[in-house]
Amino acid sequence: MRIIFCLILCLISGYSGLSEPKVTELRNLFYESESDKSAWAKFVKLVESVNTKSSPLLVCYKGVSEMMGAKYTVNPVSKLRKFKKGKFFIEEAVKREPANIEIRFLRFSIQTNLPTFLGYNDQIKEDKLMLLNNLSKIRDKNLKTNIATYLSSSKYCTEEEKKKL
Repeated sequence: MRIIFCLILCLISGYSGLSEPKVTELRNLFYESESDKSAWAKFVKLVESVNTKSSPLLVCYKGVSEMMGAKYTVNPVSKLRKFKKGKFFIEEAVKREPANIEIRFLRFSIQTNLPTFLGYNDQIKEDKLMLLNNLSKIRDKNLKTNIATYLSSSKYCTEEEKKKL
């Protein structure tokens, strides 16, 4: 009986639907989703089990996937619903882990790409400064490169700030 129980437990714990998505995969899908609807669909599928009790970074990626979904949605009401849901998850992640540079980068990239009439742009300056001041502390080479590349092409960075990157 113990063997059967252990076998069932091993099968359940190895089931991909119950495990958390890998951050590297989420990062890749985040970048691909900008221009590829099928990548966005994979992104959404990967974070569908994420909730507010998940790690703050995963919560943020869930929010980002919702926000990006507005791009691929035609109905204005659905767009607004996705925007609000995404904002909720992103802000929940920032509230839970305000010093996480990747979370702040995700919020910065979302806020700098949204239309200003949505009013979700109050933290652009704050997030930019945090990114600029902490970029050298990032150990993950790909993340560091992605943030530096994004900042260097951002209209929100001055030429002087871009030179320091």
